[in-house]
Amino acid sequence: MKKFLSYILPLGIGIALFYFLIVPNLDFNELAKTFTEANPWWLVLSSVFALISHWARGARSCMLLAPLGYKVRAYPAFLAVMVGYLTNLALPRAGEVARCGVLQKMEGVPAQITFGTVVTERIIDVFILFGLVLAVLALEFERISHILNSSWENLFQHVSIEKMYWLGAVGLAFVLMIGILMYVFRKKLRMFLQSRLGSFLKGIWQGILSFRNVQNKPLFIFYTILIWVMYYLMSYVLFFIRPETATLTPLQALAILVMGGIGMALPVQGGIGAYNLLVGKTLESYQIAPNPQQNIDLSFTIGTFMHIVQTLVVLIFGGLAFILVWFVSKKDTQIRQEEAGIANTP
Repeated sequence: MKKFLSYILPLGIGIALFYFLIVPNLDFNELAKTFTEANPWWLVLSSVFALISHWARGARSCMLLAPLGYKVRAYPAFLAVMVGYLTNLALPRAGEVARCGVLQKMEGVPAQITFGTVVTERIIDVFILFGLVLAVLALEFERISHILNSSWENLFQHVSIEKMYWLGAVGLAFVLMIGILMYVFRKKLRMFLQSRLGSFLKGIWQGILSFRNVQNKPLFIFYTILIWVMYYLMSYVLFFIRPETATLTPLQALAILVMGGIGMALPVQGGIGAYNLLVGKTLESYQIAPNPQQNIDLSFTIGTFMHIVQTLVVLIFGGLAFILVWFVSKKDTQIRQEEAGIANTP
């Protein structure tokens, strides 16, 4: 039940955001036109930048695991990252668990160790995103603060007081249900904490502290910078697909990256709804079309186009990574079975 709710609640929030706030301002004809008339080379270039970023993330994770005694190859680490992103489309934050499972299956790294290094990576990414937010706020404070305030207001303008009470009641009932379940199964929970969690948390802590012992810190910093530069470029090149956004400045593109990063960080599947809203509102603030209503519609349409492109990259290459992981794991299992058969032969 808990797993079901952890899936359905974020999905419901994402769908609600998209349906109530994006669809009313989405021009499906313009969206189709953007895809059909797009220069495919800009799409390819955006995909290449995205894959370089994901590869750099995998290579960086290898550097965190090396001081802990695990020499992980970049290829399996890259596959693990892609499978993780694919999993996040179905269940927020479950991608980290899937990523740990892939490395455990392919490289023999204990899941709790990998998870600790993933926590370290997330902490680093949060600090970088926070720094970018501060930089953009310093350069365009009035614009960004207006976007955030208007997005918050739009979030509730379609929700009545009765619905707010109903949502509050559902949330309270959910919290009470979790509390009751924890009380009913308190003995089993205590046994679990005593028998398993201690060693698991120890492994996580070792992973978190792994950065202290990274041998080549300049290379680690280079990979970190590369990840975010590629994030920036994979969005920036998409602006050249439409003449309305081709004139956006690098600073304006950075603001859109930051707002999109906040949307993707929110606990909804693949940033659906949240990414579209924040990127759309940012584009709207730059007046990419002369007519006010056309400006709103085109802004949300282009924001949705960018989100679809990024999601398709994850679906395609994450799906391929999942198939490769399955194939390699199956092949390794067959080899182990054959070796066991030979060893048991008299």
